[in-house]
Amino acid sequence: MIPFLLIVPLIIAMALIGIIPSQSMPKYLALIASLASLGLLFLVPYGVYNLDWFTVGNTGIGISSSINPVSMLLLVVVLLVAPIVFLYSLGFMRKPSEQRRFYIEMLAFEAAMLVFAMSGNYITLFIAWEFLSLMSYLLIGFYHQREEASRAARKAITIVLLGDLAILAALVILWNATGSFSFAALPSNPVSLYAAASLLMIAIFTKSAQFPFQEWLPDAMEGPTPVSAFLHSATMVKAGIFALILLYPLFSAAHLLSVFLWVGIITVILSTLNASKEKQIKRVAAYSTVQELGLMMIAVSIGAITAGIYFFLMQSFYKSLIFFSAGAVMESSGEEDLEKTSGLGQNKLVYLTTLFGVLSLVGFVPFSGFFAAIGIGSSATSIPIYIFLSVIGFSTSFFMFRWLFMASKKSSNPKAERAYATIPRSMVIAMAILAILTLAGSVGFFYLPRFLNVQNFYLNGFLGSLHANFYDPIIETALAILGLLASYIVFVHNKKLYNSLIPIVYNSAAMNWLYSYFARLVYWFAEGVGSFDAYVNDSFDDIGKAIRLSGSGIRRFAVGDINLYVAVFSLALVAVLSYAFITGAL
Repeated sequence: MIPFLLIVPLIIAMALIGIIPSQSMPKYLALIASLASLGLLFLVPYGVYNLDWFTVGNTGIGISSSINPVSMLLLVVVLLVAPIVFLYSLGFMRKPSEQRRFYIEMLAFEAAMLVFAMSGNYITLFIAWEFLSLMSYLLIGFYHQREEASRAARKAITIVLLGDLAILAALVILWNATGSFSFAALPSNPVSLYAAASLLMIAIFTKSAQFPFQEWLPDAMEGPTPVSAFLHSATMVKAGIFALILLYPLFSAAHLLSVFLWVGIITVILSTLNASKEKQIKRVAAYSTVQELGLMMIAVSIGAITAGIYFFLMQSFYKSLIFFSAGAVMESSGEEDLEKTSGLGQNKLVYLTTLFGVLSLVGFVPFSGFFAAIGIGSSATSIPIYIFLSVIGFSTSFFMFRWLFMASKKSSNPKAERAYATIPRSMVIAMAILAILTLAGSVGFFYLPRFLNVQNFYLNGFLGSLHANFYDPIIETALAILGLLASYIVFVHNKKLYNSLIPIVYNSAAMNWLYSYFARLVYWFAEGVGSFDAYVNDSFDDIGKAIRLSGSGIRRFAVGDINLYVAVFSLALVAVLSYAFITGAL
């Protein structure tokens, strides 16, 4: 099929990296392959493409790909961000012994996301969904010699596995109800419709780190920084939001959009509180991603799909930039604790690009994050939701400027000063490209609705508008400035106030405590199943063995001797007549 041409360069690069002995070539092959896939995108037309896979009875199971406006946008984001991540990694991944495994896994991660974006039915979606889970496990646990990384990878794959089982069960229900794996096939039976949609909803919550599954994503920061940037901007977590948009008619028919709304609200609140307290530099950005995923879910659930898609796209650029900045700070200062990091301002270009990322994330004009914020705010369906989004906008500015202020403290360490001055050029260039994209993406606010308005596009009736009321830019700018001032007062001018907030706002420990008890519950259930298998199920096995042995013993009498058969029959007849006489039956 034509769309799958996009992954051909990636597969070729993986094969070459695996067989070429050179340790310096993998990074260049990965970058070239990713750029080649981007070039091939212009050859892929809109349409649905089907390929027969295998047959069960009289039913054929096939792979299907679909290129529509939403999938095209996701393909553009993945194919733009991937080569930038590979460019950044040229300077970040310096150990030759790690590069072969890193680039093979990253190329496979990109290929899985491309296939997911092109999914035309549930079979293709499920296959790509599983590969995303597998590759995220390998990349989060890339530094497997570190216990924290191994634990984070196990936690991620365990939580995501719950969603994988849920989506598999949903496929069974949909197949039984409709006889099809097409996205357009909706069960006519309300019970089947609600059951399938509920299971798919759980899968989306696990993949996009929504309450109560959100804690795996901050822990995933144990992977290399390029992995963190790719994971949070263009792959894995975006799969859940994309699936929500793709299957919006199903969830709308099942009346589950209100559940998405409330789960998004809870997720945004918890992640915002954690981001305001978290000290590890990448985990702050991770909680910010969880918050943004919750906001995307809120936007889609209230029918502002176009606004959610725009936010979905623009977040990819400035969030990658934030993670790149975090990686530069960690590499140069040698610290991960925000309170110990310093010196970001010593490299003017790195500081400027970081500032672009922060200003876009918190919603300063004219950055793309500003237009994303007013797009969602203007789509609020009620005053309480608008007030909630405004409070979150202020809070985002508050904790992100805290992040910037702490990382930008003056450094008295000569070693750190030299490290900032010698940040690899590839890392700086990658950050500069993303900084430009955070500005250039603003233009998309005015053209995105026209791009999505393709004739016969099945989401046309659900997309909603993308607009801004005259007061939204003023309010958004005011909230961003107020957050900046509050952050300066609390984190620079009066740190005692911040220290008093720590016991109140942090909730990550409580969520992990709940996870541990849930794990114990599952363990006890498994123990119960094991006991049932050992004592009850095995007893049935023993009965079966006894019957089989008795049958084997009786079979010995079947020797073909008619005299023996007459004797046995006579004895049995005497026994029956005797029993009847004793009991009075005769």
